[in-house]
Amino acid sequence: MIIQTLKIEDVYINGGTQSRVEINEEVVSDYAELLKSGIELPPVTVFCDGFSYWLADGFHRYWAHTCINYRQITAEVHQGSRRDAILHSVGANASHGLRRTNADKRKAVEILLKDAEWSKWSSREIARRCGVSPDTVNRCRLSMPGSGETSQPRYYVTKHGTIARMNTAKIGNKKTTRKSDGPKLDTLTTVRECGTCESRAALELTYDPRCAAHTIISAMGEPMSLDIAHTIISVVRGNDVIAPK
Repeated sequence: MIIQTLKIEDVYINGGTQSRVEINEEVVSDYAELLKSGIELPPVTVFCDGFSYWLADGFHRYWAHTCINYRQITAEVHQGSRRDAILHSVGANASHGLRRTNADKRKAVEILLKDAEWSKWSSREIARRCGVSPDTVNRCRLSMPGSGETSQPRYYVTKHGTIARMNTAKIGNKKTTRKSDGPKLDTLTTVRECGTCESRAALELTYDPRCAAHTIISAMGEPMSLDIAHTIISVVRGNDVIAPK
């Protein structure tokens, strides 16, 4: 980090590096009055990627310089990208400067939660970066819009106070029963005569596979060879196929 005097027009402020909800105009006016009276304000913080200077902290000071037509501003210059500036901004003013509102804190957390990379961090890490509590991060996770979409994970707070990911795979899916044109092998309850024995075709089925095969043929009401019927029974029951006599 070095202290450097930069031209106002060289400082970029529209790269998403502002983590506050809004600029406080009264604070800007107060800072402007201090500048006009000869009082030097602390340097703003910028990140330089080799081409651009991204403002990460000091937006009120920046606007104070601008509103009284100052052409230059003193800055702490860090080497880094626009994303580095964003990551720095979410924790700016956590312990100094104009106190953040709850809305400011929430916006800082949401900046990370909406990012494809940073949203994968734990709530504790995001809280550390933003200077808030893990509970604040958990509440933001739960209230994020679009949580019903399959691409967006949903979270809930467990009885132990920890955050857990919700299994949404079966949400909205109703169990349906498909009607069949004929009776199903596992739902037949009709008692039918088969030779000299009675068999219940609930596929507890008779102990005699030949009688059971006849029961299936009779229940389905269509031509079927005894070999095929017996094979069906054997496959369903997991028995060895024994050729009927």
